[in-house]
Amino acid sequence: MQNYYAGTSNLMLLVKNKSFFPEEFREGSRLTYYASLFNSIEINASFYRMPQARTVQKWSGEVPDDFRFTFKIHQSVTHELPGRFNMQPLPAFMDAVSTSGKRGCLLVQLPPKFGPDLLQLTALLTALQPYGWQLAIEFRHKGWYREEVYQLLRSFNAAMVAHDMQKSAAPLVLTAQHVFLRFHGPEPGYRGSYTGDYLQEHATYIQDWLAEGRTLYAYFNNTLGAAVQNLQTLNRLVHRH
Repeated sequence: MQNYYAGTSNLMLLVKNKSFFPEEFREGSRLTYYASLFNSIEINASFYRMPQARTVQKWSGEVPDDFRFTFKIHQSVTHELPGRFNMQPLPAFMDAVSTSGKRGCLLVQLPPKFGPDLLQLTALLTALQPYGWQLAIEFRHKGWYREEVYQLLRSFNAAMVAHDMQKSAAPLVLTAQHVFLRFHGPEPGYRGSYTGDYLQEHATYIQDWLAEGRTLYAYFNNTLGAAVQNLQTLNRLVHRH
């Protein structure tokens, strides 16, 4: 389905190793097999370790043309300085990930202690804008959920991540042409499996948004639970109509 990109947060598969892969994928990488099943992935590892341009280029060569990579911005930008962003590592990070010709979103996750600061957020969005990525901002402090923040995001066509982290779950407020859903798991610690009814409800939302001409990104971060199974169910429900 056009403009619908869904995957797991980091590379997750139902099988343990290549001996369980279909024969035609056993000589290739895990990513190549993953990309035969799903059309996007959220690279969470880039939050912990600065990505290398040559690695990003290699990954891009292992997936089909319609595959999309979403990169989570490095923690040195978002988590190093209390209550403000550290712009110094930004160019190196962006230069590395921008070597990918298969761009999804740039995911910016703010820590729980980072409360609402429109000047700081404006500065970051302004710094990111020239790179031409679709932007998605995940807030972990409930103070951000207010109208002036939504208006700022809309002015940059930046999506507010709709997520279900228990202490900071986001309202379903659309602030961009693209929509970004992040499923952290129905149980604490990125665990658990979503019910069929819950996934059906979100599949209906997704179908409505796609009908409006929006681009949709959905990622399952319940990687200690049933992320892959939940992703397969959501994909099946979305493609049913």
